[in-house]
Amino acid sequence: MGVANFRLAIISGNFFRKVLLQRHLIWNFVLRDLKTRYVGSFMGLFWSVIHPLVLLISYTFVFSVIFQVRPSLKAIDNFALFAFCGMLPWLYFQDTVVRSCTSVIDQSHLIRKTLFPSEILPLVVALSNLVTHVIGFAILLVALISYGVLGWASLLIPAYLFLLLLLAVGLGWLVASLQVFLRDTAQVLSVLMVFWFWFTPIFYQVEHVPSPYRSAIQLNPLTYVVEGYRDLLLENVLPNPYSFLVLLLFSVAVFGLGGFVFRNTKREFVDVL
Repeated sequence: MGVANFRLAIISGNFFRKVLLQRHLIWNFVLRDLKTRYVGSFMGLFWSVIHPLVLLISYTFVFSVIFQVRPSLKAIDNFALFAFCGMLPWLYFQDTVVRSCTSVIDQSHLIRKTLFPSEILPLVVALSNLVTHVIGFAILLVALISYGVLGWASLLIPAYLFLLLLLAVGLGWLVASLQVFLRDTAQVLSVLMVFWFWFTPIFYQVEHVPSPYRSAIQLNPLTYVVEGYRDLLLENVLPNPYSFLVLLLFSVAVFGLGGFVFRNTKREFVDVL
């Protein structure tokens, strides 16, 4: 059993090492993806920011004006900033996973004709979306500075963003593999994302959730990302070490599982595509 686990570790390590060796190809595909999506558009990359801003304005009106929801934070009670800190990581995660799901199918012409490293495709999506995430994050930083709540703790945001990327890429590998063999995966995923959205504390705080449902919220890794963003950006405090450890374990486990599934199914892609 020990020998089998050792061999599995070596094989998995080789898979992730091969992904890293394709960094130049990954970079070229990221640039191509950005050009395809935004070049020729009058607003360019800023279209990727307009959509979440419209969503933010709509949800802020509903929750803060109609329902009179107020976040119980020490540093700030601005609902728009509270919601923005939750929406930014969620939208990055959602778009990365959803687009990754069909990434292999979309590039099937390359996979059928060449020895194309299809494992890079979800990573390309994640890195391409990272550009738009950074633009949205820059807007959030300007707003936080104007309210005078941005502190030194915000320097730790890259750690949370890295774990979010691992989580999104790992799940992206998993759903991309499933989509090749089960073409309903993308439709099922779109439905699941609706439930996942509301089970992520974007517009509410976990402590306000009734105790029978709180456990389900705490099983959601995005909960720890959103709370981490708020702790660092709005409260200027270090997140709970236990919460960070849970997120770390979730992200590494999903990243490893997704890579394992993709590596073991990609050899069959050519026969199915």
